[in-house]
Amino acid sequence: MKDDVLREFGWPELDGQHRSLVSALEFLSAAPRQRERDLVELRRILDEMRDHFAWEEAEMAAARYPDLAMHRSDHRRQLGNLQDLAKLVDLGHEDLDVDFFLACRDWNFRHIRSMDGNFALFVQDREAWDLQRELQAWEYSAHLATFPD
Repeated sequence: MKDDVLREFGWPELDGQHRSLVSALEFLSAAPRQRERDLVELRRILDEMRDHFAWEEAEMAAARYPDLAMHRSDHRRQLGNLQDLAKLVDLGHEDLDVDFFLACRDWNFRHIRSMDGNFALFVQDREAWDLQRELQAWEYSAHLATFPD
């Protein structure tokens, strides 16, 4: 799978929110640099991302998803990075550039494919999720066995 292809899971609410976030980032990365307008859009993206993360984490809590804490931690790290950048831009110490948006977009694609993919599998096919976890544990044990005692 190409790194810049948005993975969808057949879960309309989740897929729609992901498309909206990726679209917002793509739009801002392509826009001519206008600090004030970029800052307004970055704040809107932050609000949308906060809302999406809160919705997703509520869904995880309702489903009793065992990896919620790790998932939440990844969300917090990304929000923190964006909030820090917004502060620096607001203070005039930093400009938004294409490299930043490419990094942000790449984080989103990786997060959606891996972490959100695991959650969607948990909700949609618990047996397959359990099997995937068991295989990962076996692979990890086999990997550890390659190290000398």
